[in-house]
Amino acid sequence: MTEYKLSFMNRVDLRRALADKFGFQRFYPGQEEVVLRVLGGKDTLAILATGAGKSLTYQLPALLLGGTTVVVSPLIALMKDQVDMLRERGITAVAALNSTLSEDQELASRRRIAAGEVKIVYTTPEKLEDEAFLTLLRSIDVPLFVVDEAHCISQWGHDFRPAYLALGHVIDRLGRPCVLALTATATPAVREDILHQLGIEHVKPIVKGFDRPNLVYEARKAEKESDKLKLLARLFSGTQALKGTGIVYTATIKNALEVQRYLVEELRVPAAVYHSKLHKEDRTTVHELFMDEKIRAVVATNAFGLGIDKPNIRFVVHYDLPGSIEAYTQEAGRAGRDGEASRCILVYRMSDTRVQNYFLTGKYPDIEEVQRVFGTIQVFGDQSAGVSMTDLRKILQLPLTKLKVILALLKKSGYLEPLGRSAYGLTEAVRKNRDLVLSLANYETKKSYDQSKLSMMLQYAESGVCRRRFILNYFGEDFDTVNCGACDNCLRALAEGVNEGLVVGPFKIADVVFHPKFGTGTVERMERDLVTVLFPSFGYKTLLASAVNRSEPKIA
Repeated sequence: MTEYKLSFMNRVDLRRALADKFGFQRFYPGQEEVVLRVLGGKDTLAILATGAGKSLTYQLPALLLGGTTVVVSPLIALMKDQVDMLRERGITAVAALNSTLSEDQELASRRRIAAGEVKIVYTTPEKLEDEAFLTLLRSIDVPLFVVDEAHCISQWGHDFRPAYLALGHVIDRLGRPCVLALTATATPAVREDILHQLGIEHVKPIVKGFDRPNLVYEARKAEKESDKLKLLARLFSGTQALKGTGIVYTATIKNALEVQRYLVEELRVPAAVYHSKLHKEDRTTVHELFMDEKIRAVVATNAFGLGIDKPNIRFVVHYDLPGSIEAYTQEAGRAGRDGEASRCILVYRMSDTRVQNYFLTGKYPDIEEVQRVFGTIQVFGDQSAGVSMTDLRKILQLPLTKLKVILALLKKSGYLEPLGRSAYGLTEAVRKNRDLVLSLANYETKKSYDQSKLSMMLQYAESGVCRRRFILNYFGEDFDTVNCGACDNCLRALAEGVNEGLVVGPFKIADVVFHPKFGTGTVERMERDLVTVLFPSFGYKTLLASAVNRSEPKIA
């Protein structure tokens, strides 16, 4: 298959194909390199900045290769947007299989796939747990398997999706087609985990800068909640007021409703609210109002954003502290995709961390919860159909997110196996040995890691140094410019005539260091005499540079 792809690639004028298929005259940075690697049959992990055109890196090869490309996407809305955009370009050999389809619609799509009429099939990781669907894919030629938003597969990623853990097994079942993993937000640790989970450890990632020079990063601190609204009022009035249309992100639905009311009633700013509990029709209406610029702002939880193809978003305001730098840069990165100057402003209070810690508490299972799930399946799992997720929720009264994490954990560890759609039973090994004990040590580590990422987010908010350097260092990139000229801290230094110069510390990014308590870790950033190190079992720790050594001390 690889030789076929390479010879095929040599005959294709990629730029002509780009113009013919999509109407573009040139590739964005990184796109052509990814396309060439994929057409050469080489597994690829591409980390491309938000707005850098990740979808084209698989859509173009899919149209040039034979067979059917499978694209795994985490969000149904994102899938729909991609399918609609392709059809608008006259590319109709596409299908999306997910939970929104009626039985007749799904059967029709499966018939098209079986008949070889589909070049790109979008699906969710959950759909790939359906053995009948997997059997269908095994019966056709799948030259390319794409994992979009690949950070979801990593337990160390900011948006971990348990169902993604099975994708490595799915790739094996499909005969190991060429794999393309795509994300905009992946630290070096997450990159390693993505490669491991997908079984492509040999791959050297393609990383095209996280730097977005047209984005101006700012942070405004509020002492109390009412001060946040005052800060918001200043942002929408005066000589330095925000221009154009944009997004205001909040951590909770309650805050979204309050901020939207304040914008409309107090500031006379046309704004709509968007969150996960809105009816589908209302979400569509808000989306259209925003795209048509009939409102100035959407006030939203993180349910709004993925797949929003609006290049001239002029501002993204965060009204609450996000849970991680990854989440922040992904959301802030929706501004200024047209390359024009845009503002990314973080409004925060120290107490914002309480909300994010509450979310973390609800996300991770403790040993009693895992035992309850496991015990329930032991009691009812002998029935041939297994126990459905719906019944488990009714019996155990656990949040859906937490239940999914537990089921994925038990399945990954070999305790459970899926039986039909969203139903689970014990594996044969467990039925023969009921004394097996599950370890949750990995999830305790993950919880500590996510809490440390929240600390890094707070550190960014409080930082007095270049915010651009902070973000780039976090994602493993050096940034040697003394003053970026496009963040509040650097602009303030320029206005005050301050030029401290770039302080070179004793360590560089990615240096391996040792600490007597936390063990071995990698340097993520340096700031004067402080060093931030990522320790695998403890997460991010900011320490005095003198507290770590370049290597573990030898035992005498």
